[in-house]
Amino acid sequence: MARGSQGEAGRPRRHVAAWALAAASPLIAYLIVKSAAAGFSTAAAVALGPLPPADPAPTLKYLGRTAQQPNVRISEQMQRTAREGLARLPLAFEPFFVAARAAEQRRDLARAIALMEEARHRRPSHPAIRMQLMIYYTQAERYREALAEVDVVLRRNAELRPALMPELTKLIADRRGREALALVLAKEPSWRDEFFAAAAARKLDAAHARDLYQRIRALKPGGDVRLERQLILQAQASSGDYAGARRTLLAGLPERERAANRYVFDGAFRGLPAPKPFGWKFEDLDVGRAEPARDGGRSYLDVAYFGGRAVTLAEQTLALPPGRFTIRSVARSDNGIASGQIFWRVSCLPARNPVGALDLSQAGANDRRFAAAFVIPATGCSGQALTLVAEPGDVAAVVNLEVSALEIAP
Repeated sequence: MARGSQGEAGRPRRHVAAWALAAASPLIAYLIVKSAAAGFSTAAAVALGPLPPADPAPTLKYLGRTAQQPNVRISEQMQRTAREGLARLPLAFEPFFVAARAAEQRRDLARAIALMEEARHRRPSHPAIRMQLMIYYTQAERYREALAEVDVVLRRNAELRPALMPELTKLIADRRGREALALVLAKEPSWRDEFFAAAAARKLDAAHARDLYQRIRALKPGGDVRLERQLILQAQASSGDYAGARRTLLAGLPERERAANRYVFDGAFRGLPAPKPFGWKFEDLDVGRAEPARDGGRSYLDVAYFGGRAVTLAEQTLALPPGRFTIRSVARSDNGIASGQIFWRVSCLPARNPVGALDLSQAGANDRRFAAAFVIPATGCSGQALTLVAEPGDVAAVVNLEVSALEIAP
């Protein structure tokens, strides 16, 4: 394929090469700092003459550390010194690292790869070698080999994961990048959870997320692909396709759970987990809290509100279609609600314009059923926020409430 080609196959080449260079910089910076701490300065390394000392090992170490810096130009003198050191230490890896960087600067990528591969053969545990090979393989469009090097670096250098993971997730936008990612992720590397956490923070094309999911599922049939499916859901929701995201959520649930969670997830407050944004988010604040609780076989939402200011104590995202709905809830309060107000509210996303509310302020010592009708408009409301809101009254009073059921139905 010509380098000027367009479309998905053409665009990512520059993109992925930039990813590789950006990903390399944290490691190279780390190694520079490390070498400086050891007392080796760049100036001293570059200024070394061609005549090695009685023991050439320190000279080669200086050269190797210097060659790791991306802005250092590999001079003829440095190459000559490295060759002389290799003649006396034939098992050293530094001369090949230096020679590879020199070939890179001459734009001889094939030669740079061959030399760096020899350096890796001699020192397979060296992270800088792996990172340089990752860059070279990416520039040569050898994505599988590039990802293999990244895997080694991430497994052996956990401290580099926070810096590299966001860059690595950019490969999801590239078809060949997804193919390479799938081969690595299907083996469930130790950094898999961190990868998907970083990917969830990006704005992804849902089609790309689905393609990655399908590739990984094909590579490990019957294996755990919950994180991959969750990434599709999050990509759909972030693009405003809440209905599609809800379908993805329901498809991943056991069949017996789908009907109960069609409109509201875990309306019985059993503490069921769900991928963002559809699971419950409970708050524990200075003025109030809400958390799932259990009393024998009975589950409920335990709410405490101390007043002072209005707060949201619980929230989840809905994907109700346009039409008329009824929200129902069962609640009780041993001492009643003497002051303030607690209510469920349904608001359209993203503007959070309220379209419905269910006041629970008349709850008493016994379970009481509450219900209210509302309408989802045909436009501007593809997703909704369901929130439990507490507002203070004229008199400060502690409110304790138990909500044992919540449902929404047409």
